[in-house]
Amino acid sequence: MKIKNLAVLAGVGAPLILSGSASGEFVGITTTSKPNPYGLLVVNVYANFDTPGEDHMVTVAGTPLSPLHIWVEGGVFYNSPFGSDLAPNPALFGPFPSLEFDTFVTIGKKTSAGDTTFITPGFPGLTGPSLWTVSSGYAVTPNSPQGNPFDAVNSFPGNGQVLIGQFSTADGTGIGGTMLLKLGPSGTQDYGSFFLPAPGTLAMMGMTGVAGLFGTRRRRRHHRDR
Repeated sequence: MKIKNLAVLAGVGAPLILSGSASGEFVGITTTSKPNPYGLLVVNVYANFDTPGEDHMVTVAGTPLSPLHIWVEGGVFYNSPFGSDLAPNPALFGPFPSLEFDTFVTIGKKTSAGDTTFITPGFPGLTGPSLWTVSSGYAVTPNSPQGNPFDAVNSFPGNGQVLIGQFSTADGTGIGGTMLLKLGPSGTQDYGSFFLPAPGTLAMMGMTGVAGLFGTRRRRRHHRDR
């Protein structure tokens, strides 16, 4: 088994910081904090890739060896009454503008327009303080253009990144997660994690000006959890 570690410090437009070397394909997870007028902490989570024409996103999942765990530190997820666990309907943004900042999972789509992301059986939903599962997740079909990190027409944002979730809270001090990412066409599986504190939490920690996270990544090529 070949294991590589990746440490990430990421904000809006911030670069990846590597521990050790990484070849093409998946190179880690980054986040951005999405501004909004409602006082929410809104975290967009991206899978990052560095080489066009190689792997793309297929599945975000939890297994007994690598749970899918997304949590709110000290609070609960924000859920619009007009949304669901998947990307929101943009036709509703006009009458219900806060829906744009709803909590949802996705692969490569920020709205429901053209979205083929599906949730697998047993998915526990994005309510309360956390999501935890060792037997479910969400996915697209293996050749879906939504998972292509360099397809700006069909996958958001298409600049080497794939949006894999938006997580929001009105009362929490941070949002974090761990997950297993399954990629295609190589069949690679990667473990990723992230944590983004609220801006006020950063100031209290003496980290003013750092708008990001520390994440880790371990690679297992062509390995299936059992």
